Amino acid sequence: MNEHNLLGKIPDSWCAAKLGEIAIGLSPGFPCGKHNKQGIGVPHLRPMNILSRGEISLYDLKYVEASDYTSLKAGDILFNNTNSPALLGKTSYIRQDTNWAFSNHMTRIQVDENNLSPAWIARYLHYLFETGYFMANCTNHVNQASINTGFLSTRVRVPIPPLSEQHRIVDKIEELFTQLDVGIEELRKAQAQLKRYRQAVLKAAVTGELTKEWRERTTSCQLVEPQQQAASLLYVEPAEKLLARILNERRMKWEADQVKKMKASGKTVTNVDWKARYREPQSPDLKQMPALPAAWQWARLDALALIKGGITKDSKRKIKGRLVPYLRVANVQRGYLDLSIMKEIKATKGEILDLKLEQGDVLFTEGGDRDKLGRGWVWNDELPECIHQNHIFRGRLYSKEMSARFISFFSNTCGLDYFLREGKQTTNLASINMTKLSGLPVPVPPAKEQEIIVSEIERCISIADALLQTIEQSLKQAERIRQSILKQAFEGKLVPQDPNDEPAEVLLERIKAERVEREAQKRAASKLNGPRSRKNTKRMRTNRLTI
Repeated sequence: MNEHNLLGKIPDSWCAAKLGEIAIGLSPGFPCGKHNKQGIGVPHLRPMNILSRGEISLYDLKYVEASDYTSLKAGDILFNNTNSPALLGKTSYIRQDTNWAFSNHMTRIQVDENNLSPAWIARYLHYLFETGYFMANCTNHVNQASINTGFLSTRVRVPIPPLSEQHRIVDKIEELFTQLDVGIEELRKAQAQLKRYRQAVLKAAVTGELTKEWRERTTSCQLVEPQQQAASLLYVEPAEKLLARILNERRMKWEADQVKKMKASGKTVTNVDWKARYREPQSPDLKQMPALPAAWQWARLDALALIKGGITKDSKRKIKGRLVPYLRVANVQRGYLDLSIMKEIKATKGEILDLKLEQGDVLFTEGGDRDKLGRGWVWNDELPECIHQNHIFRGRLYSKEMSARFISFFSNTCGLDYFLREGKQTTNLASINMTKLSGLPVPVPPAKEQEIIVSEIERCISIADALLQTIEQSLKQAERIRQSILKQAFEGKLVPQDPNDEPAEVLLERIKAERVEREAQKRAASKLNGPRSRKNTKRMRTNRLTI
């Protein structure tokens, strides 16, 4: 990539020069040694202290002990010369004198402010970073990329307007960016408010607050005599009866599975003694769970659904089978499925039959990071055939009268607190096992109320999501406007040229002449001072600022 392609055609009153021809100093910082966390010593800027838009952030500032260093002064330009490609080339400038030191992964660039605006140079270098110029031209190491001083000096050409125009352009950039940032800040606030609204709707829904008025309209009809129920259009069956049917279906499912297993093993099913082995689900532990409406019931997740782990991905698996798509943690997000990248695994016919997902299966992630604990959504037959990895749990409901979406909405909101309490945390890993997942307390509203809740959640969230999408598009548009402002700035289209300004060619000739004079003075001073000791020479090389 050539920087001339980024610039386009510059005005006739401008010129361009290599950075090494206009800078009076390019020098690296010094290695940090050991940082201390007590804030003792000298503030030490590192590449991550320059943000994506070129601002300097003092968040997580480190300190070092240093007695012999050159502090950053107003007008100094800081360039990230070595780091990950994402940080390489970020550039900022110092607005006032400081006592800050800077890392050897950064290069300080100094210019004569009588001829050049440091803000102009810094803005341009950061613009090259944003367009990917430095990443395309860097030297790659194992885990780092770098731009050396030689490249900066000889390969980077800088557009040079007249000095007065440099200041006018920088002032205009600041003015427009300030206005743009105000708009962006308002969009960010609206975005945060919508996300809070979204969470508030979910929490109100799964705790009964969202349907409070609806329940008040039906309460008087819930206690009518059975013979009058058919005539009451507002009658709502209590959740207690729904839960009783679900538990009955749970038992019937267990008995059917036992009969199937006995027949498969050749046993004759002649007595019913084996039915006594059935275990009724335990009562849920309701400590720290929210209060529910009186008409609702609590139940453990394993009372409502059969929970199953998935297939273990192991490179040593040597089986005869066929490839089949499978869900990973990355596919199961909080409230939606991301199937943009699906992977396959070889599985046997039996494994595929046992682990094939069915419509209405409620999915939960085992963990990884803490924010992934128990997150999930509902499988809706997005693929004709798909199984799940062992880091994904599947809950298959015993009754279609229980809403899978309601359970997932609850587990992604109030259930998150439960997972954070009950999950296991190691140094870099958080996880929830099947036992803890099985014990998740789940509210059971009346079936009719579940339908209303899910419908109202989806209505409110669809409105919020549409607004959030609009905000995202506006933020992207703001970034395009920002890039357009910079492009116009460096093509001379942001402010009008003033014919009374000193031509840039005259400015550049003066910079070159002053450079020649400095070098002559330096040679004269060197002859005057005579030979230096090796120790002093080494120190002067370390502190050298001129090139």
